[in-house]
Amino acid sequence: MDSTKQTELWTFTTDKPKTSSDFAFCDVSYTVGKKNNVKRILQQMSGTFKSGQLTAIVGPSGAGKTTLMNILAGLKITGVEGRIEVDGVERNFKTFRKQSAYITQKDYLLKDLTVEEYMTSAAHLKLGNKVSDNEKKTRAELILKTLGLTNVATTQISRLSGGECKRLSIGLELFDNPSFLFLDEPTSGLDSLSSLQCVALLRIIASTGRTVVATVHQPSSRLLDHFDHLYVVVGGSCMYQGPVESLVPYLQTFNLNCPKYHNPADFVMDVASGEYGDLLPQLVSGVQNGRLIYRGSSASSHSTRSISLERNESHQMNDDEAEKKDRQKRITYGAPFRTQVKVLLERTWRTMWREKMLTQIRFVTHIVFAIFMGSAYHIVGNDANYPLSNAGLLCFNQLFVVFTSAMPTVVTFPIERNVLIREHLNHWYSLKAYYFAKLLVDIPFQILFPAIFLAIVYLMTDQPMCMMRFSMLLLTTICMALVGQGIGLIFGAAFDIQKAVFLAPVCAIPLLLFAGFFIHLNSVPFYLRWVSYVSFFRFGFEGAMLSVYDYDRPPLNCSQPYCYFRSPHKFLETFDMDQSSYYVCIIALMINFVVIRIAGYFVLRFKLNSVS
Repeated sequence: MDSTKQTELWTFTTDKPKTSSDFAFCDVSYTVGKKNNVKRILQQMSGTFKSGQLTAIVGPSGAGKTTLMNILAGLKITGVEGRIEVDGVERNFKTFRKQSAYITQKDYLLKDLTVEEYMTSAAHLKLGNKVSDNEKKTRAELILKTLGLTNVATTQISRLSGGECKRLSIGLELFDNPSFLFLDEPTSGLDSLSSLQCVALLRIIASTGRTVVATVHQPSSRLLDHFDHLYVVVGGSCMYQGPVESLVPYLQTFNLNCPKYHNPADFVMDVASGEYGDLLPQLVSGVQNGRLIYRGSSASSHSTRSISLERNESHQMNDDEAEKKDRQKRITYGAPFRTQVKVLLERTWRTMWREKMLTQIRFVTHIVFAIFMGSAYHIVGNDANYPLSNAGLLCFNQLFVVFTSAMPTVVTFPIERNVLIREHLNHWYSLKAYYFAKLLVDIPFQILFPAIFLAIVYLMTDQPMCMMRFSMLLLTTICMALVGQGIGLIFGAAFDIQKAVFLAPVCAIPLLLFAGFFIHLNSVPFYLRWVSYVSFFRFGFEGAMLSVYDYDRPPLNCSQPYCYFRSPHKFLETFDMDQSSYYVCIIALMINFVVIRIAGYFVLRFKLNSVS
């Protein structure tokens, strides 16, 4: 990084963090499984990370680096034992959330936003209403300039390079000056130059008083030199903790001599893998599994070990329940609820408008299928010879609207869910604000697309030219679209894309069977009749039939001497709907809408909690 860029970066990062705090953990263990099938991932590890230092957590694959990082950052609390402290006091999760930021290995970003739009939304959410818009804009521009992103400010994130995405992920978390910055594999997927630039940026950020901790899989010697502090994890234990330059002297005290001009990080990986013998127990004992910080120097490499002690009191306790309770307490955010919803509405609207699956493809699909259905069922709407065909059309319409509302959400929401997890963890906004904005922003599309589809089908199939009937049918169709979108949210929140795409249609089949078209509801066995009362397809189809055939509709056209279904009322009797109520159908659909949306919220909340 050149001197000009360093000066600009220093100008920005001299904004002090909220507090300059040291971070320590003592006897941290982590287990997975239950009863007889328990696996211990971390083995009573301890360590100290000081403010103003850039710390690297290194180790071979499967050593427990990411697990340790997730625990320290507060992403994982279930199954954790031990004590985590900030400035010698047990960590208060509520306070810690406000002071920290966690940047995951993968850059989960909304790909359809531009860099400038993303930075603006982050500024509003993190800084709130106490900071003027001009100051937010100035701060966002300064961050973009210092991170070298000014020239791509108007570029959509989907077109950024890996290094640019990583710098943006870091920049988004700097608005509220976090005291603790945790990064999981920040150099993963980057070339050597981008990796050096990224770590140089982190070092300058740390030099302003922040505690910056990053996991690095296998750093080069040049990359390793940028770190102040090194923490080596092997087999769920700490093999070394101390200054980077003291690693080689420490290994020499065990007769492990790193070859000249050899990368110390590669050498320590070889030692960890057992190429120089089974010395892991001795190495772990040498720093007491992280309780001791080695402070030897290269000048005294053949002397006895020089170890200074920075002890945490050894408390063997389980903080799991206490931290869970602390986590459930009310957490205040940078922006009030109303501002959160406003910013998220604007951001989500931009994302949806640019997402082809959610707009363009859905729009074209509704037009194409409307014309196709109108052609296939031409003039059956008022012909007494084809009432069953018209009933099939009405049933298919509801089915089409439900699935075209649900499936785009099923496909896109699992990806967006990862963004939600990252931003919610980093204290951007509450889950309620996010979900409320998500609920509101799609309503215009759930009204517009079904209205266009129904208008084309209604006219082409010669349905009764009555505005009241069309309005009733449109209301039923819109209600079904809203229910369908809620179904998509539930499956998209609960499962990954592959499972959600399979399970959503499969779980809808039993409800569709009891819609009333495929089987008469009075002929359903009593022990299965309850399914019809929870089937939104039943109320959608029934509402559509009543819209078209009830309310004293005149006799249908009959081109033959006698048509059995010339009377609309007789046709409704065939489907056991002559005593049904349109308003009950609408109320039932609205109840389904509310229940499904509430269920979606709790599924999403459970998913967020289960990440821990």
